[in-house]
Amino acid sequence: MRIVSAAAALVFCFGMTALPEQPFFNDITASAYITDNDSMMAGPLAKSSYTSTEKSITINWDTVTGAKGYYIYRWSENAPAWIKIGNVTKGTSYTDNRVKASSSYKYSVLAYKTSGSKKLLSSRSSEINATTAPGTPEIINYSADTTFVTLNWTLVNGCTGYEVFIKEGSGDWKRAAAVSGKNTLSCDVKKLKKETTYQFKVRAVTKDKLGKAVNGQFSGVSKIRTEGDFPYTRSSQYLIDRLDSASLKPGMTAYNEINAQGDTNETTKKQLSKTDIETVKKFVDSHKGNMTNGEFVDYTLQWLHYNISYADGVHGPDYSEIWGRTHVDNCFNHKVGQCVQYNSALCAVMRYLGYEANVIQGYRYNSSSGSKWQHFWCEVKINGTLYVMDTYNQGTDGTWFICCSNYDESVSGWGTNFYMKNGKPMGEYRPNGY
Repeated sequence: MRIVSAAAALVFCFGMTALPEQPFFNDITASAYITDNDSMMAGPLAKSSYTSTEKSITINWDTVTGAKGYYIYRWSENAPAWIKIGNVTKGTSYTDNRVKASSSYKYSVLAYKTSGSKKLLSSRSSEINATTAPGTPEIINYSADTTFVTLNWTLVNGCTGYEVFIKEGSGDWKRAAAVSGKNTLSCDVKKLKKETTYQFKVRAVTKDKLGKAVNGQFSGVSKIRTEGDFPYTRSSQYLIDRLDSASLKPGMTAYNEINAQGDTNETTKKQLSKTDIETVKKFVDSHKGNMTNGEFVDYTLQWLHYNISYADGVHGPDYSEIWGRTHVDNCFNHKVGQCVQYNSALCAVMRYLGYEANVIQGYRYNSSSGSKWQHFWCEVKINGTLYVMDTYNQGTDGTWFICCSNYDESVSGWGTNFYMKNGKPMGEYRPNGY
């Protein structure tokens, strides 16, 4: 018979990643158990399958005939030693609630029975490799277009990626996308139907040591309706031709915001962020189709005109609610803004297509009353001539917008309403509109 003292067992354990051939216990005296080969029972047959949640792991094993109970040992990377964590006297399963999400553990089981005042111990079971499920993400915002939805969710540490599921009507849930990397927190779900309500949910995923998928709990469900078509009416052909006559340098990612409210211009370069560039690219890729560049600029101008809620606290959210976001994000993802937002978003698209476009901060001016009010518009230079691009807003301006008109053509209000730069009305005064 071989007796292993508690002190010796501790020394033998530390520094090892596997149990010694014979079991050890540091909570009972050496004279309290027997581990000789003649007296040992066969070890429990541990099942390689297990169940886990974010906060627990449940392991199972087969019954050992004659056993009075089972000791459960655990090894983890955070505590690299085999530590006894449980004593099961009924059943053949154990739930470990002292675990962390997205973490891996090893378990081993020892059966025991009593012989007088001593315990007879089995050999240990094979190791069970188990991994807890990752945490649960939450969908924090989304945007919807006619045929796609963009989802954004919260970060889950320790996961290897996320899965997005979709449901239409009373149909079944289906996986719509698999996203790699814990820091990838958004996804476009494409090829959807117009004006249709869908349900979405997201879960984090990881893998255990054996490569088996371990899925987290689903987020709450978000109901999202795709957009319908807006009433696009193609502008006059000569305006489209002007836009199509431009020499382009595609892929530009910055524009100038020119303050022309004083006697001289003050120019500020506006560099688009990587996220804004991706947003612009997504809008172009999903809407342009077979349109020419001129047709698509006209389409984009009207898309912004009809789809943006004016951020004045009456027609849309208060301006203070949108101030912290970029112009591109506000317009293409949240569909809110004022003139600086929607005309800057138009300018960003035109720059991406290659146009020499900038944003002007000036005034609208009425020559009859002498009144003026601040306004932002987009200005594009084509073959040496400056043209106005101004989306205006359907909610506050009706159907009024300007597509590629020179400053003479942009004069309105029976020849009395002008754009104003550097204190000067832009365009020729036309009494009674002639």
